[in-house]
Amino acid sequence: MAKLNFVEKDCFERLFGMSSGYVLDFSNRTFQEFVYEILSFDIYVKYPNLSKAKILRAIIAEYDNVSVGKLLLELMRYMQAKGMVNDEDREVFKQCADIGNRLIGRLGSYKHKAPENKKSEPITDFIDYDKYIKELQSLSDFDESPQSRGFAFEKYLKEFFELNGLQPRGSFKIEGEQIDGSFILHNEVYLLEAKWTSKPIDKGNLVIFNEKVSSKSGFTRGLFISYSGYSEEALNTFASGRTVNVVLMTVQELAIALSQKKDFKEFLWAKVRALAEEGNFNKSIFEIK
Repeated sequence: MAKLNFVEKDCFERLFGMSSGYVLDFSNRTFQEFVYEILSFDIYVKYPNLSKAKILRAIIAEYDNVSVGKLLLELMRYMQAKGMVNDEDREVFKQCADIGNRLIGRLGSYKHKAPENKKSEPITDFIDYDKYIKELQSLSDFDESPQSRGFAFEKYLKEFFELNGLQPRGSFKIEGEQIDGSFILHNEVYLLEAKWTSKPIDKGNLVIFNEKVSSKSGFTRGLFISYSGYSEEALNTFASGRTVNVVLMTVQELAIALSQKKDFKEFLWAKVRALAEEGNFNKSIFEIK
């Protein structure tokens, strides 16, 4: 039996939404496959006719610390990958991470069935800031075509946004348009434009993206991220005579946010509020407290 007290069990009950009999968004089949991959047994052979929540409770009651900790941490990794950790869950998520890491003895005997040379890390925070700083820096040394570097940047952002609970969508096409991606911030949809070019973004690029965003709906907004920043003309004249529905960010700002271990959602939201409250579509990270 895993060494979990009542309060600790309740943390996982709340985090996984088990009061309804479910565990997260798993169907019977996907939960069966998930547990089998980690613990190598069929839950519906061992626990026939039980709900998913009751099955998880039974596993906690019957299995050892390492097995239970391993399963609980993988369920939490699943939540991160699916963008299911919201602001309200943040504190209980961290509490559960500490419990799970204790059960497995931190990194002790915990190994996932991923490639053997991949070391599993304890979940102690949402973002491995050092990892993402290094990956961002490596894009600067990308020796393939600009198009390939652009794709790599989009992939980087999608993974980073996913870990920040922004429910990102990768690049997609609609009739006559290419969209680099989208994400959700505070229940609102944002389109993404990501440019890793050697020249600053000009006014024309901003106008085109703003029109893409504005043509979708009255509540759609946009985020433009540029490696080389924006031209002086673009910043001075972009807002003239038009409604601006996009905010600007640079890769330099992203790197600074990572180095300072800022909460990315809060940083991004500060930019959005500056647009809504001040008409400032380019609020600098140095102006955000």
